[in-house]
Parts: sequence; structure tokens; C-alpha cells
Amino acid sequence: MSDFIAKPLSSGKKLGYSIGALGDSVGFNIFYFFFLFFLTDIAGIPPAVAGTVSLIAIGWDAITDPIVGYISDNLKSKHGRRRPMMISAAIPYAICMFLLFNNVDMETGVKSAYFVAIAILFWSTYKVYVIPYFALGAEMTQDFDERTSLRVWASVAIQLSVMLASAAPPMIVEKSIQAGSDASGGWRNVSMIFAVVLLIAITVCWKMTKGAELPVDQSRVSKEERKNLFKTVFEIFGLKPSRPLAISIFCWSLATAMASSGPVFLMSNNLKFDAGTQSTFFVINTLIGIGWLPVISILAKKLGKKRAYIITMGIGGICMMLFGFVGIAGFGTIIVWALLFQFGNSSFWTLYYSMMYDISEVDEFINGQRREGIVTALMAFCQKLGAAVGTWLSGMVLAWGAYDGTLAVQAESAHTAILYNCTLVPGAFGALAAVAALFYPLTGERFKALSNALEARRAGKEYTTDGFEKLL
Repeated sequence: MSDFIAKPLSSGKKLGYSIGALGDSVGFNIFYFFFLFFLTDIAGIPPAVAGTVSLIAIGWDAITDPIVGYISDNLKSKHGRRRPMMISAAIPYAICMFLLFNNVDMETGVKSAYFVAIAILFWSTYKVYVIPYFALGAEMTQDFDERTSLRVWASVAIQLSVMLASAAPPMIVEKSIQAGSDASGGWRNVSMIFAVVLLIAITVCWKMTKGAELPVDQSRVSKEERKNLFKTVFEIFGLKPSRPLAISIFCWSLATAMASSGPVFLMSNNLKFDAGTQSTFFVINTLIGIGWLPVISILAKKLGKKRAYIITMGIGGICMMLFGFVGIAGFGTIIVWALLFQFGNSSFWTLYYSMMYDISEVDEFINGQRREGIVTALMAFCQKLGAAVGTWLSGMVLAWGAYDGTLAVQAESAHTAILYNCTLVPGAFGALAAVAALFYPLTGERFKALSNALEARRAGKEYTTDGFEKLL
């Protein structure tokens, strides 16, 4: 195995993997940016019900993540454990993307049930692609710093996906209306365009990452070693690095779900921005996120992943909270908000995956198996559980402020709720995410000592646990 993993990743393999991030991030972000808004303002569903629709769908996604991870770890295919599942999800995922933003003429209760079903299907097909995709990143390299490099490449694609998923829909809807369609027809066009984007991105990633997966005979868990799903889950959560990282992921995912869905309500109601100004903000917001990536990469090398993660997310969370008190009064203010939020958010989406991948070596040393799929799935479970609660909480905050998507002018209480929805409440959870990460024990020095012990054990040589005792 060491000969395979010692080879540096080529730029082509990194590019191919990063293109796959579009398949993840485009669907993920368009849901969190606009689905709640679509339900309240286009489909006419009350905010509390709309938040519950999202909670049910994302909660289903989170609960079933470990099942997909377990299947991926134990897949018997000569083509590997990850890429066959990725490509099999491409067409169903694209179809569900098309259905997600299609309004239907039904009574409100029936319509709510319909969107619950469509959203569940959407997240189910999403997970069949994304869990193996994330696990593939852990298999492509087992080098501590190379994993960060791979995630930086992917983070660039993620930020471009954020720009596409946030800036394009308002413009597509506006152009559709100008061409004679209504808002519902505009969103139907959005869903069609994004379905094609997902299909292309997944196919290209699948093609370009051929040969990057661990050889089947070195990655497969034998029948004798294989444990049932529940025992596997408890073993992974029993690892010391897993618990604090899982709590941190939950808290920041909750924060970013609220901070992602909040701006469209803020700009449409409190700031009265037109579609062009909203799209301009979303483009600048993405460029800010991309601009932070070199800084985050440097901080991770200088301070280590853990310290960089804590500092950036702590600053991002605290500053979001402050905006809840000072307010967001215009375009310049919301850009400053984006600058500080993205400092933490870009760090999270770059470093959390890399930190998650490192748990695979701890699992191998303690339990004697490589189970990247389950490790990935459990952290994705925490991410989506946090996002589900965050989306539901957004609906509850809006309902608390008496927000009504059918009104042209909102009550003052609704304006306050909209502000808190993307500042005070998510900021508090963002700060908690940084605090939880203080207890994550996996550092670069300990990982190096662990890797040396693993290499010695694989070669049948003597080894010690000196230097990484706190991981055990």
C-alpha cells in the first residue's frame, strides 16, 4: 500500500477531483440558498412549515448517510469501492434536481407533502454520489499536507459552485420573467440548467479520477473482518478525534445553513435589493471565499490545521454575532459581513474534510481496518444534522418574527427576525464550533508519529506509540 500512497497526486487528478466538488456543492448550495425562500415566496408555504419540510428531508439524509458509507466500504467491484457508486447516482440526482424547484398547483398541505417527498429523493440521490466522493479523497492520498492541498483544489471548485448556485438563480428568474414567463417558470428554468451542470460535473470527475482509488485488494474489508453497521458506527465514534470534530461540524453546519439562506431574505426585504444587486453580492461573496483560500492554506501550514480551523471559525462566528447588534444597513455593510463570515466558512469547508480524512489512520491503527466510507458518512451525518436543524431554525425564527412570504411589505418584527437569522443566531453556533475543536487531539506531529507506526506495522517491524498516545 505504501508505494501507492507515496506517489504525489498529479495536477490532473486534483483537477478531476475538484470538478467533482461541483456535483456536491452546486446541489447542496442551491438548496440551502434558495429552497426555503422558494417554498415561502414561490410555493406559498408558511415559513414554519417550510422549515419543517427541509428538516424532514435533510434529517432523512443525515440518518441514512452511515448506511451508504457502509455499503461503499464493503462494495465488491473490480472498479473499486467509490467511483461505481458515484457514476450510478448521476442521472437520478440530476432528475431530482430538476424536480426540486418545480412549483405545483396543489392545496398547501398536499403541496408540503409533495415537496417533502421530492426533497427526500433529492438528498437520497445526492448522498449516493457524495459519500463515496468524499471517501475517495481519503484514499487518493494519505499524506497529512497533501490532503490539505487536495481540499484547497476542491475548495476553489466549491467556491465557484457557491457563486453559480447563489448568483445565477436570481438572474435566470429575472430573465425568464422578462421573456414572458412567471416566477414559477423562472425557477423551472433554474432547475433544468442546474440538473445539466450536475450531470456533466459528476461524469467528468468519474472519468478523470480513474486509477486514483486504492487498489481493490488493499482496500476491501474481508468477510471475517467485516462488522455490522451499528458496531462499526460505535467504533468510529469511539475514536478520540471523532467526537469533538463531530460536534464542531454540527455547530458550524447549523451556522452556515442559516447564514446561507438568510441573505436572500435580507436583501429582498430589509435592503430592497433588485435581482441584479443580489447577484452582484453573491458573486462578490464567492470571490471573497476564494480570496481567503491562500490565506487559510498558509495558516494551516504555519499553525497546523487545528489551530487555523479554530482561529478562523472563532473570528467568523464572533463577528457574525456582532452584526446582530450593529445591523446590516446597506451594500457595503453586507460585504463586510460576507468578508468576516467567509473567513470562517472557507476555512471550514477546506480544513474539516482534511481533518476528517486523518481519522482513517487512527481507525486503522486501533481497529485494524480502513473504513473511509463510514468515517466520511458519520461526519456527513453531523454536517447534515446541523444543516437540517439550522434550516428548521431559520423557519422558526422567521415565524417568530411573523414573516409572510405573500406580503410585499413585512412587519418590523419580521425585519428583526431576518437580521438575526443571518447574524446573531448562526454566529453563536459558529463560535461554539471553534470551542468544540479545541478538544480535537489530532495534530501534525501526532499524525506523523502515527503514520510511522502504521508503516512499521504493515511491514511486520517493531513499533511504539510514542508521540501519539493521546490519540488512543
